[in-house]
Amino acid sequence: MLEIEGLEVSYGPIRAVKGIDLRVGTGEIVALIGANGAGKSSTVKALAGLLPYAGRASWNGRPLPHAPEAVLRAGIALVPEGRGILQRMTVEENLRLGAYARQDRGALTADIEAQMDRFPILRKRRGGLAGLLSGGEQQMLAIARALLSRPRLLVLDEPSLGLAPLMVEQVFALISELRAGGLSILLVEQKARQTLRVADHAFLLETGRMRASGTPDELAASPALAEAFLGGIAPAA
Repeated sequence: MLEIEGLEVSYGPIRAVKGIDLRVGTGEIVALIGANGAGKSSTVKALAGLLPYAGRASWNGRPLPHAPEAVLRAGIALVPEGRGILQRMTVEENLRLGAYARQDRGALTADIEAQMDRFPILRKRRGGLAGLLSGGEQQMLAIARALLSRPRLLVLDEPSLGLAPLMVEQVFALISELRAGGLSILLVEQKARQTLRVADHAFLLETGRMRASGTPDELAASPALAEAFLGGIAPAA
């Protein structure tokens, strides 16, 4: 589905991503892991059309569009780091924004109800301001909003960030559930051990370069994983 080769992202003279290769196949959970500042968010922002980049990126055999709306229309939805919730709008208004690029608006109401079935707290809070939700509830809203675009690839950037341990477990269970339903997922995370438990394939990014890749078992056993996090101390689950 998604293939990138030699991807580079720069902020002026500073190269944040230095020529990485990555692939996400149909129905896979692919993990992009690395410590803070490794270049993970820059990578996914480039793929979502939010940052310019050099290199080649293709989506189902065609060049990946460079504009955010075109990327979304092509079937790639990003849940950004920090969730990107519009805090002064209601929960339902935020959800409706998730479908702004869809052509089949007639099915939107039913799809919103389906997401509220998936996340009952959103139905309870549907008329309230999104900014009054807890962090975990905002993450549910962000994921539901992205799913309303009916993506073929869901990109999750640090979905566990700032969440309590119980909510983190719920988010990872949801990720596995979505993959079981046929959705392809690119999961960007610092929680390496927990991420490797749900992934089919993983890539380890360090200071903008691809340090290692392989199956979750291969990366979990690799010294590179511990070295990339905390100078050789294995990352926590």
